Amino acid sequence: MSSTRVHSCALLLAAIAFCSAAAKDQPAAVQSIKVVPDDRGAVIEVTATRTLKPQLQTVQNPLRLVIDLPNSTLDTPKKRVPFRNQQIKDVRMNQYQATVTRIVIDLDAPIAYTWDAAGNRLHIRIHPDESASAKPATVPAVTPAKEPVAVPYAQGSSGALVEAGSRVGSGSSITAKEETAVLRLTRGGEVRVCPGTTLSVATSPAGEDLMLGMNTGAIETHYHLDESSDSILTPDFRIVLPGPGEFNLAVKSDPRGDTCVSSLPGSNSSVVVAELIGNGTYEIKPDQQVLFRQGRMQSVETPLAACGCPPPQEPMLRTENNPASVVPDDKAGNKLQLANSNEQPASIPGSGVNGSNGKPAVDPIAPAGPDSKPAADVTAQVTTPLVFNAKEFARMKAQTPAELTKKVAELPFSARPAAPLPPIVVLPPPLPKPEHRGFFSRIFHSIFR
Repeated sequence: MSSTRVHSCALLLAAIAFCSAAAKDQPAAVQSIKVVPDDRGAVIEVTATRTLKPQLQTVQNPLRLVIDLPNSTLDTPKKRVPFRNQQIKDVRMNQYQATVTRIVIDLDAPIAYTWDAAGNRLHIRIHPDESASAKPATVPAVTPAKEPVAVPYAQGSSGALVEAGSRVGSGSSITAKEETAVLRLTRGGEVRVCPGTTLSVATSPAGEDLMLGMNTGAIETHYHLDESSDSILTPDFRIVLPGPGEFNLAVKSDPRGDTCVSSLPGSNSSVVVAELIGNGTYEIKPDQQVLFRQGRMQSVETPLAACGCPPPQEPMLRTENNPASVVPDDKAGNKLQLANSNEQPASIPGSGVNGSNGKPAVDPIAPAGPDSKPAADVTAQVTTPLVFNAKEFARMKAQTPAELTKKVAELPFSARPAAPLPPIVVLPPPLPKPEHRGFFSRIFHSIFR
């Protein structure tokens, strides 16, 4: 064989190897996804241009199985497979990232699963989890950490933190009822679970990364991250907190699918919100608040209301009328003082209580002793019209209790002479005014006098 022919064969083999390597680097095309029922449950059958290796995880609130197919693209227009049995409610798929196809199976009950691949066909076999009644479902399915993740606290109305329960490990959940519950993380910082919210807690195998999951409700994060990265899962989004940074974050999700994400004061790092079904992402910077309507990233708003937990209620003072503390009339003091009076109240006879000047107070109606001086007589005059109505008098008399009438009749009366009238002084009549006479009048008066 000539050298030229050998060289040509070598070039041909190199070209074939290059084409094979290039074909392997190209993403596999997912051509079809269908669900086939079997005796134990159902089988998800995925057909692609070459063998796929899936990544599966179970997520709570709501319960679902998430299947990621790395290095693949979705080459089918179908986004949903209508199928339902005792475990599966719905099957939907989308292009999660540029080279990742995601299949989400909405579940009605806990499941167990296995998978196998034969050529370009991938089979994911789903059947009921027989051990689900013996242990609670966890979120998500990761290896438990060696030490507790957090210690739960409950925040009372006074704002103080009091211990509320045992330590929380990976795969546990905590529910806040009427008041905000606080999880103090063993690595530092805390997570606040707002009233009416159930939060699931899980960690990575090394125990560095924290994953929080919730359905509806609200939570707040208040902690610092170095090089780790935490995640918060809601029914529609995955919120990634990439360290390093200070993450004071509030997340709220309601039954309509509206998701609010807000950076609280003190936060100095951005967070990334990614769609669970889809490849959309959104960066939320510090001091920014965003609302995604109905779980869609295409509808972004700036909400006016806060996303986090409500402030703690201030303690309230309540007062009530205690009938036992009312002093009867017969035991009340002999002297009543008006609210605007400057006179200090006198003591009650027999009680030993003195006035404000430190001296024994004098009973104002006690009988005068032989050495006592009469007080100055003060007379007040009031002018007012007197109108008598016989019907009104009869009505008031009928409504007056007989005991009160009897006590009024027994009151002592004392007669006091009326004040003397002022003396009457009669003035004399005025003197006659002297007449003014002229010259001729005086002459005639002297002649005929």
